[in-house]
Amino acid sequence: MPAGTPSIPRNKRWSAVSASANADVAYQKFLKEKPNVYEYVCICKRPGADDDDEDEDEDEDEDEDDAEDGDNNEAECDGGKTCRCFKPAADYPDHPWIFSRAGMDKMITYRIMLDLRDPDSFSMYTFNDHSGYGAIEVVQNMMLDFEEASGKWQQQWAVIEALAWLLSGDFLSPMVMIDDGDLFQETSILLEQMFLAMLSELEKEGQLEAHSDVHNIGFIMGLIAGEANTLRSDGSINIEKSKAKSYHGQNFISYLLAYASKGNITMRGPSNIDDIIAEGEELSEQENVELPTAQKDPWKWGTAFKAYKRNAVAPYGGRPRTAIGGDRLDITTYSSAERKRASFTKKDPLTADMIKSIKEGLVLQLA
Repeated sequence: MPAGTPSIPRNKRWSAVSASANADVAYQKFLKEKPNVYEYVCICKRPGADDDDEDEDEDEDEDEDDAEDGDNNEAECDGGKTCRCFKPAADYPDHPWIFSRAGMDKMITYRIMLDLRDPDSFSMYTFNDHSGYGAIEVVQNMMLDFEEASGKWQQQWAVIEALAWLLSGDFLSPMVMIDDGDLFQETSILLEQMFLAMLSELEKEGQLEAHSDVHNIGFIMGLIAGEANTLRSDGSINIEKSKAKSYHGQNFISYLLAYASKGNITMRGPSNIDDIIAEGEELSEQENVELPTAQKDPWKWGTAFKAYKRNAVAPYGGRPRTAIGGDRLDITTYSSAERKRASFTKKDPLTADMIKSIKEGLVLQLA
């Protein structure tokens, strides 16, 4: 796990937690019952930071990087006991790494869903790329959540925060390894398109500003820009020239910079963000990049997602699908007989108590 990331303990021991089997129902309950769900709180370090990143940063400019990361004299991350994790960001106005409570809850929910789609966590082998296609399934659920929250920009932003964290922390990296490269690229580009649609919505709501109610907008923009840059630089995404006016992955960083310029927002996060910005600015000049001006769905996100929902329903691992997302690759939805056949021990990795808890509407998480 990235250093400084508030942890869900992960020692391969499963336990049932009190949560609705319907993740959206649980989230709506969270929004209603928890105070200050849109309050921003700290985490010790940015998602994706590790010791190598810190050493490299310190070699380049130790004092500057320490100040930026908020690491000077900080306690080692212990999930908020003595460190800054989960502390109100208002108490630490200079701390750079912050998320809303709603965004953190979304992220934790999606992480649990990813674990439930990883056969290794159950000492099982099901089919090649199960965890990768499982990550695709979770991402599709994220897009469905985003669509369902249409008109509620704060709920949509929470989905975006979770996406940025999971991408930067490499929790979605199994997607890269699936044998359907076209599906991976199409899904990744659609996530970018979703983010651009989010930024246009924030602009419409008067929230595309450095000091708006979205306190971490520059941070989230930077995290997603860093991931997009990595996917292109390592060849995981290849953007071909096209005369199509719709978004197909072209000029993504330049579009982010255009929105940042509009709102006087400073993008930050990855250690190489300055290089990413410089390349984006150069491309903007070469391509004469301009933002779309349509008032309704300027990025055609709705149209693109509708087509995706129709086309991306191929079965994975022999399990039939009639719609994107869902829980077909959640191993707790498999029958006991299916799990036994796939188990290394030929025994169901779920105990009778676990199965009973699931039937009662609880979910499993690594603890």
